[in-house]
Amino acid sequence: MGKVSCGVDFLDLFLGGGYDDDIITTIYGPSGVGKTNLALLCAVRVASSGKKVLFIDTEGGIAVERIRQVCSSYEEVLERILFFNPINFEEQKGIFERLKELVDEKVGLIVVDSVSMLYRLELGKSEEVYDVNTALGRQIAYLVEIARTKKVPVLITNQVYADFENKDKVKMVGGDLLKYGSKCIIELMKFANCRGLVLRKHRSMAEGRELKFRIVGDGIEEE
Repeated sequence: MGKVSCGVDFLDLFLGGGYDDDIITTIYGPSGVGKTNLALLCAVRVASSGKKVLFIDTEGGIAVERIRQVCSSYEEVLERILFFNPINFEEQKGIFERLKELVDEKVGLIVVDSVSMLYRLELGKSEEVYDVNTALGRQIAYLVEIARTKKVPVLITNQVYADFENKDKVKMVGGDLLKYGSKCIIELMKFANCRGLVLRKHRSMAEGRELKFRIVGDGIEEE
């Protein structure tokens, strides 16, 4: 079991060296809490090391300007990040089906930001809920297989929805599909003047560990 840097030293320390390289790590939380920032910081670090990054952006929100802010050699880094921009769930399925043949020894990371955006839109317009869930489950299975067999870390961001039984809590979109597929799950949350990070699941570290951070111009810093 190897590790890949999160792109931030204090987060590497928190996770015992970084993200594990043979599993899916899911980062979830409400909009604007820093999920994409964490994904970009890891992608930049991996690309800076000379490896390629496959970055599936379903939200159309990847700002080259943000990469420029967090990385001095951004032109070189951008050459190693291959962006995919599906605009519907069908396109997302097609990209996932091709992923295995795209992954070689030069690929050091796969990012999906976010896995649930187009899935939720598809659920909203489809009467075949079972089929949509089955398709998402298959996509997660592809990622699990790639991570395990190719030793390529997979970083997923995910959205949340309100827990109607407990108004103070949120639940992760995709529920059990993502819980079972991910060996590491991190929840992000907003506070008045900073962000919080809670380790919800990990195969070798205690769950419930917390960390506070702030988003700054050149990345994030520990609170």
